[in-house]
Amino acid sequence: MDRYIRGLLKRELTFGGYRITGSELIFLVFAGALAVLVRVSLHSFVADDWSIYWSNWLMELEEKGFSALAEDFYDYAPPVMYLLYGITLLPVNAMTALKGFCCLLEFAGALVIAGIVAECTGSRRRARLAGIFFLFLPTVILNAAAWSQCDIIYTFLILCSVYFLLKDRTWTGMWFYGAAFAVKLQTLFIFPLLVILWVRRKVDLKHFVTIPLMYLAGIVPAWLAGRPFMELIGIYAFQGKKDRWSLSIKFPNIYQIIGNNYFLDEYVSAGMYLILGILMLVLFWMAYQNVRVTKEYVILGVVFFGMLTTYFLPHMHERYLYLTDAFLLIYVMIRVRRFPMFIAASFLTVVGYGEYLTGREPSVAYGVLAFIQLAQLVIIGLDLYHFPACEEERRELDRREEGRIPG
Repeated sequence: MDRYIRGLLKRELTFGGYRITGSELIFLVFAGALAVLVRVSLHSFVADDWSIYWSNWLMELEEKGFSALAEDFYDYAPPVMYLLYGITLLPVNAMTALKGFCCLLEFAGALVIAGIVAECTGSRRRARLAGIFFLFLPTVILNAAAWSQCDIIYTFLILCSVYFLLKDRTWTGMWFYGAAFAVKLQTLFIFPLLVILWVRRKVDLKHFVTIPLMYLAGIVPAWLAGRPFMELIGIYAFQGKKDRWSLSIKFPNIYQIIGNNYFLDEYVSAGMYLILGILMLVLFWMAYQNVRVTKEYVILGVVFFGMLTTYFLPHMHERYLYLTDAFLLIYVMIRVRRFPMFIAASFLTVVGYGEYLTGREPSVAYGVLAFIQLAQLVIIGLDLYHFPACEEERRELDRREEGRIPG
């Protein structure tokens, strides 16, 4: 009997082109079931965003139908409102439906993350662990299951975009990026990387047409419903004017160090010029750097630009590192010795989540957290700086480190 069980556990199963042993399958099923249970336990939690925004938007859509999209009661991109309209047609609790949809995307995102890690490392073990780690990230669990937020939507689209870009399926990757931009303005955090890929001839100028085309496709239904076209074109600009009451909203960036409630207009202008100047210098340096654009380099670029832009841009929210954290997870599975950074990043993000969801100020000041975030940015920046000289050395070290990853 014991020999039979051991044989089943070691037996290799094939699903399409994917191979997995019986023990690995049991582990994944158990982890997936536990991830579901964690999310189900939070399904009745009502966050302020639901009470103040989402529920009111749903009420408008339920009362007036699709024609409600002609009005300006919402400030999200229209594709998100189409999702909410679809939810009003379902015979289920609206909050449960929204949370459930986003949680399903989290599982899909975990699969894409596993695929990217497998593509970058060739390691099935690292790929499995990356997907599981993502599902159990506190910020991922809290974002949708507790907060009723939908950052997984654009993050999933960006993950798909990068996956296909790594597979040299450029058009597909850029269509996914355009779709992400149609959903959330925060996709621009990593746009500078696409500029570098264009400079390195990994992306052609014609591929960038996907961005305005997908945005236009996203606003056409709302335009047909009756909302003025120019309002829809400028909806992201309207979003940027909402949060002028604070330079940093529970986010550990430079404004938590210099004071996020003083000289608001002056610091906003200065911050915009500062990040534009920094990006210009960085892009100029990267464009003339002698480096081979590997898969690891692309992932590192996403993490770097995600951290850099959010650190200097004003009006950042506690949720705006969601995308970066997902790619940081991928990066530390490629470079295992950077794994402590992933733990620190998760802690930094969860502090802002905790204050929002509980209403209690954190025991560690945001100014201190901002210095920790700066240290992380510097480390990632140095990794990018030393990338050309250390590529082979890193590969050898990571091969040694792989044996230390828990199975």
